[in-house]
Amino acid sequence: MTESSQEPKKTKAGEAPSPAVNFLLLSAGSIFTSMIVAGFLVGYAFDQLFETTPIFLLLCGLLGFIGGMQKVMKLSSRLDPAPKAEKKDD
Repeated sequence: MTESSQEPKKTKAGEAPSPAVNFLLLSAGSIFTSMIVAGFLVGYAFDQLFETTPIFLLLCGLLGFIGGMQKVMKLSSRLDPAPKAEKKDD
């Protein structure tokens, strides 16, 4: 592949995003929820494995929340990039 085909297309300030991006954004809520649930399940499994209090449940749940937020922010940044401010030379 060439370098130009590997880079994602950037939309201009007034352009509508591609339909594929719209479908990704529709799933942002389910991605966020699944990251949190997966974190809690992994934490629960670690707590059962090591016979500890729910410390791993809370830690992995927090990591799932952080990871979910990062995924949603990455998806939402693809929707509408902020327009660049033009500098005036006066």
